[in-house]
Amino acid sequence: MQNSLHRALLVVAALCMIPKGQGLSPAPLAVKMFGLSLNTGLNNQLFTLFTLKVYENKIIQADPMTREQFVLQAQGAVPSEANPTGENLFEKYGVTACLEYRPDSTLIRLQDCWVFDELWKLRFWEYPFRLQEGQHPGKGWAEKREAPSARQLLLLTDYGILHMSDVARGESAFRLLRDVADSSWVDNYRKGY
Repeated sequence: MQNSLHRALLVVAALCMIPKGQGLSPAPLAVKMFGLSLNTGLNNQLFTLFTLKVYENKIIQADPMTREQFVLQAQGAVPSEANPTGENLFEKYGVTACLEYRPDSTLIRLQDCWVFDELWKLRFWEYPFRLQEGQHPGKGWAEKREAPSARQLLLLTDYGILHMSDVARGESAFRLLRDVADSSWVDNYRKGY
């Protein structure tokens, strides 16, 4: 007993001798962030939006959300663990397709964003669902009928999408939304320049 007490005192003494700021680093915490997948999701959307919990660069929890929830939380209009500061992440990451200003330059909070309607085009060359009368969603951008080509997948790796089941997360999800609204990026994606 006296031996173990002696060892414990030596450990405490050694820890006291470590200069401030050089002690043991705190354990990493899981981080909440937004995510986007090109897989079919809620309400037959041709993409899925998430609130993710990421620990040591691995997704440990993925909670799907509607596009309205995503827009409101990403704008900071509704509290979100993925946006704890409540800033407008569309503005922060330059997703101008999801921003609208009044004539006096004040930002309008949108309920939706048209860029989500373009996401299916990354994956398909034709709209994959039966169209109702009067619907004309246009052609997709994929080089193959039901999936992007290998070259197009290579472009998507810049957003963390190496396979169609992968999720663009955090800043990468917002960069993808920004780029999908950029006609020169779309032209490159379609034609392979």
